Amino acid sequence: MEQIELRSEKVRNIIGQIPPSIIRYGITVIFLIIIILLTVSYFFKFPETINTIAYFKIQNNTPVTYVNIPANSIDKVKKGDKVIIIFDNILNLNNEKIETKIAVINSKININKKGAFCFLKLNLPNPLISVNGKTLIIKENISVNAKIITGNISVFDQIINPLKNLLKFKKL
Repeated sequence: MEQIELRSEKVRNIIGQIPPSIIRYGITVIFLIIIILLTVSYFFKFPETINTIAYFKIQNNTPVTYVNIPANSIDKVKKGDKVIIIFDNILNLNNEKIETKIAVINSKININKKGAFCFLKLNLPNPLISVNGKTLIIKENISVNAKIITGNISVFDQIINPLKNLLKFKKL
């Protein structure tokens, strides 16, 4: 079968040539954009949190609060870290939060069907006053959502840390 040429040799030469200056400038611009983004990501930080559940237990008419965290996250928390207890799963109590701190870290690992957890005891203000200024009285054992703020982490670190861990894993 005969091949049919749709374009002349001159047109193919023009189409086939890529101007070298455009390529150089394009690669330079892309490289500079990546460097700028990585530099900005190094300085842009956001709070690193652990989402968990807080348990209120009534002892001697006083609520005592415990938080369970996954056992592999115990190295991330320290005494005095900020904890935000969020009452979003309690009916008729939207947007109420209590800010407190970690008082005691129990490093014993409790294992059950749901996984391995460590318990943290929290300092509760007395009386319990929410961020919105409302006094909360807890009359029975409840569990609510909580966030532990372990510190600030940059976007750069958030990108680089998994790569470091991957390289360490491959070396083993």
